[in-house]
Formats: sequence, C-alpha cells, structure tokens
Amino acid sequence: MFMGQYEHSIDAKGRTIIPAKYREDLGDTFVVTRGLDGCLYLYPSPAWQEFVDKLQHLPSNLKNRQIQRQFLSKAMEVTLDKQGRILIPALLRDIANLEKDVVFVGMMNHVEIWDKARLEQENIAENEELLENAMDELDISL
Repeated sequence: MFMGQYEHSIDAKGRTIIPAKYREDLGDTFVVTRGLDGCLYLYPSPAWQEFVDKLQHLPSNLKNRQIQRQFLSKAMEVTLDKQGRILIPALLRDIANLEKDVVFVGMMNHVEIWDKARLEQENIAENEELLENAMDELDISL
C-alpha cells in the first residue's frame, strides 16, 4: 500500500527520482498516466491491469469511451534508471504543470505526482469541517 508524501524535483529533461519507499511496490517498470484534480498517477503493473480491466468492461457509450480515452491515451510505461529516476513524458508534464518541485503522494494502490505549488493550493482549499462532514456521511471514524 502506498502512503506518505515525499518531495523531489524534476530536471530540465523531465527526470525525477521516485521515492525509495515506493520503488519496491512500483517495480522497475510501471505506468504513468493523467490523474484527477491536476496531478499524474503512477500505477504498478498489477494495479494498472485491474484499472484497465474495469475500463474494458464498461458498457460502450459516449461517456465511457471518453473516460477510457482520457486515461488510456495518456498512459505510458516508464522504467526506473540506475539512479531510481523516471522520465516523465512532456505531454504528461504539461497536463500536470510539472516544472521544478514535485510532491509524491501515496494513495493506497497508486501514487500521485503533483506540482508542489498546485498541491499547496489544493491544501489551502481543504476545509477540516468539510472533511469531517464527508467522513460522517461515509461512516468513517478514526
């Protein structure tokens, strides 16, 4: 399970170090694709295959094809180099506005990659009372 948050940077070629805590679970080769809310998702191959299986079994209609197209057309397989880095393709860097400082966020079965400034803006928008109300609605207690 992926959890925690780690900061790194992206170099001019689009390479970034994958946090050591995530490398074993991601494996040497994994998938990076567009995410939701302005980030990218990293999926280990087994979790990616589960996601693709779900997409593949959706009924064929316009909404489902759009969802499939958005995730699959942007998905790219990446491989760790000897320094534990990956090259994030330019298309995906543009989608997530990744320029220099990035944050990796563990999200159970996948990892999010955020532009640091964008994530900070998202966190400012968080409201503890809204979070508490959402947890109550889902019957989640800590």
